[in-house]
Amino acid sequence: MSPDAAARHESLLERVRKHHGPDVTLDHARNRTSAYIYGNILVLAAVAAVSPDSILHWGAFVAIVATTVTTFLAHVLAHGIGQQIGRSDEESRLHLAQEIRDAVPIISSGAVPALFMLLGALHVISPFWAQVVGGGLVVVRLALAGVLIERMTGRRSSWGVLWSGFVLAFASAVIVVLKVLFTH
Repeated sequence: MSPDAAARHESLLERVRKHHGPDVTLDHARNRTSAYIYGNILVLAAVAAVSPDSILHWGAFVAIVATTVTTFLAHVLAHGIGQQIGRSDEESRLHLAQEIRDAVPIISSGAVPALFMLLGALHVISPFWAQVVGGGLVVVRLALAGVLIERMTGRRSSWGVLWSGFVLAFASAVIVVLKVLFTH
């Protein structure tokens, strides 16, 4: 690594540590970002696949919570196994704890949509609005991913970053449509 690249790397690492804490490495910040995007896409697919009837009869709430929890568990399991390669048992245990922490953004992806499905099941809001707002907030999270990454790395957001978030949200919507069409 060149001296300039090393300096940029260290500067970025300092900004990430300032935002997330002293123990967070760039790899962990990258893993958390991936989990955030992955979790939001899968939760959005679950929200898109529910029906008004399933919202009223608790099925949508169960589906969103189950999607969130199983995605979290699958992510931790897959990364935990993959990261065991070349590590001692002690290193693997320590890494698993960090892997669980890095996967928490998946849980945050499903929390708000689950809340709106719960509100729909309790007849506080209509099933239509439960689905629109629950899914809409996930789309907003995806659209703002670039801004959040820029903030985490200490850079000023630009219009290009905002537009890239819209592209991410659109690409995610295409993935969701394909998933719903072919698997639900």
